Amino acid sequence: MATTQSLFELLRRFAATMAHDFETNDVLYELCDAAVVTLDAAGAGVSVAVGEGRLEFVTSTDHTVVTIEQAQERYQAGPCVEAFRSGEVVVVRDISQTIWPHYRAAAAESGFHSVVGLPLMLDDHRVGSLNVYDRRVRDWSEADLAAARVLADVATAYLVRAGELAEARKLGEQLQHALDSRIVIEQAKGMLSRDHSISVDAAFELLRSHSRRTNIPLRQVAHAVVHDSLRLRNARSGA
Repeated sequence: MATTQSLFELLRRFAATMAHDFETNDVLYELCDAAVVTLDAAGAGVSVAVGEGRLEFVTSTDHTVVTIEQAQERYQAGPCVEAFRSGEVVVVRDISQTIWPHYRAAAAESGFHSVVGLPLMLDDHRVGSLNVYDRRVRDWSEADLAAARVLADVATAYLVRAGELAEARKLGEQLQHALDSRIVIEQAKGMLSRDHSISVDAAFELLRSHSRRTNIPLRQVAHAVVHDSLRLRNARSGA
């Protein structure tokens, strides 16, 4: 787990991201990154609520998380779904011992062995869930869970904002926008991966680095890559 000083630094960066007119996607990506660093974990993903309580995967730290999160979305079964429905933290020491067959298979394929599912909720208002993964069978400590809850609570508070709790329709539109943004971000990742002959994860880092450096929302950078022929320089290759 991260030290108190590093947790404060993560919260400071987290707050800085959301101090402006932030994009929902950017907040959720920062949440995933902060959770992985804070818990010394291997990956993280976020799903958000759409329609009648259905969860849909929207963001992750890297491509290895996508397979397991998409299995959870397809079958609506797994720790993320359970955390969202119950409003409680779901701690899984060993995924191979869980009751979700499709989720277990996807976890084995992705190389993950333990997970914590945390609801993103403020009072009774539920936005979605955060999953934090490790590649080892792990006993998650109370300190781990407390730190993760702090991050989840901060992200949720910013997502709903004080004046938007009663505006479920507006929040729903924001979350749908995040889902729509995922499509163009995935397209941009694929194009950069192809053009630079790099992995999808490395392509995503190019997008995020440019977004952070220019203070342009990630979705807008991805849109420019896909539709406006924006070229991003790969520092490693020089291309």
